[in-house]
Amino acid sequence: MRFVILCNSPNVEAWQAECIREAIASGAATVAGVVVRNNAAPPSGLDKWTKRWRDRSILAWRLFDRFCVRPFSKAVAPVDLFPLIGNAPRIADSPVSVGKYGQTLDAPTIEFVRSLKPDFILRFGYGILKGDILDVAPYGIWSYHHGDPASFRGQPPGFWEIFNGAKTAGVILQVLGAELDGGRILHRGTFAVTPQSYAKTRDTLYLGSTSFVARTCRDILANGWREERPTESRALGPVYRQPTTRQVARFAILSLLARVSAFHKYRWTRQSWNCAVVPQPIHIVAGLAGPNPQRDALRSAVWMSPGRDEFYADPFGFKRGASRFQIFFERFRWSADRGDIATTVFDGNTFEPCTTAFEAPTHLSYPYVVRRGDRHVFIPEHSAAREVCSFEFDDQGVAIGKVPIFPETDMIDTTFVEQGGRIWAFALIDNHAKNTHLHLFHAESYDGPWLAHCLNPIKSDVRSSRPAGTPFEHEGKLFRPAQDCSSVYGGAVTVNQIVIMMRISVQ
Repeated sequence: MRFVILCNSPNVEAWQAECIREAIASGAATVAGVVVRNNAAPPSGLDKWTKRWRDRSILAWRLFDRFCVRPFSKAVAPVDLFPLIGNAPRIADSPVSVGKYGQTLDAPTIEFVRSLKPDFILRFGYGILKGDILDVAPYGIWSYHHGDPASFRGQPPGFWEIFNGAKTAGVILQVLGAELDGGRILHRGTFAVTPQSYAKTRDTLYLGSTSFVARTCRDILANGWREERPTESRALGPVYRQPTTRQVARFAILSLLARVSAFHKYRWTRQSWNCAVVPQPIHIVAGLAGPNPQRDALRSAVWMSPGRDEFYADPFGFKRGASRFQIFFERFRWSADRGDIATTVFDGNTFEPCTTAFEAPTHLSYPYVVRRGDRHVFIPEHSAAREVCSFEFDDQGVAIGKVPIFPETDMIDTTFVEQGGRIWAFALIDNHAKNTHLHLFHAESYDGPWLAHCLNPIKSDVRSSRPAGTPFEHEGKLFRPAQDCSSVYGGAVTVNQIVIMMRISVQ
């Protein structure tokens, strides 16, 4: 797809450059041209001081952003745009005001853009665009909005979410329309905020959403211009503006308190995890039968007994015989500061003593259990070694053989499911945003070759991306457990229905 870039300067911000780079590298988009806005000369004399006096209420914010945020931000560092676009034609534009707040491109620039016949226009800069430019490209003007439009609109991105105690912040890529923030949403993501660091929060929003343009282009090429998916609500939230001095002071206090709280949580306290067996069907434990059956099921849990220096997490297992279950799990030892894979047998009432199934010099967790051929294997999360491998084991559950599945990879908590005659692998890949980007791969067998889904990442949502266990079927529907990491890592589990998995892939 051909696109034209609208920007305020030849030096774009680093996240914008990365967005363009990813779109080009995906093979789904190419730059047709660039429009660089001619910035008006800064006011001089009395006008300059008049403007500064008028904006005195946001002086504290500007100082905070300049000296406390931008020096620590990777996303807004200036990057020269022209090496990215090669010989693509470019033009300087002198925008024309439309009404009180709107503007449009000047007539020669509109004709220049029209002559390039772009499929869409990517907006990085400018103000509220109006007029003929909205209809030049068949797929319209694409614009990022860093904030959930139902809750937080306006500026600065991520600031008001922290100020108001929100756990997450949204990002959307949408088509600009005549109505402010009312255009079609092409892609959306939800990211965790870091209340003790505004710079990190803003970087997460900017850099974590750079794949949206490439993904949308691939979606259009693979599926066409589909009807917009219905959303729960298109109601728009209030428009926020740059904060006043009093609001900046309160924000600074909130950030300081959050920093103290985070220091106490991660330096002076220890996580406490444990595993249990619940003798009820998974759909009841997952809450699909309602809260009361779920509550009763959880009351019947039989818990394991970790030692004083350890915790247990990430249990997976399979049935051995009529009433015995082999269980693999992460055993984390605080003295070693890493986890290994341990195993035990549950006989219906009690757990047998734990045995070390597999250990390594680096952290291990999430020993996902699948059946390969005539026997079960476990597939631990071992991102520190950058590999996904399956392990056979003996009668005591101790690993005896290693078979690579994804060598040289950054995949985390890889979760496999057989569906439609293929093996599907869901995995988290951290890219500028932790616990947020879910990727999907598929193959005819565990031996590969594995193909990446064309729409990767298929989901960008800190509330429901990171895998949390084995997918299961109930009443003919497929469900995938996922972690909700919006407030804290592993804070909750959410259950997602998988409607369809299509063989759309890139080589």
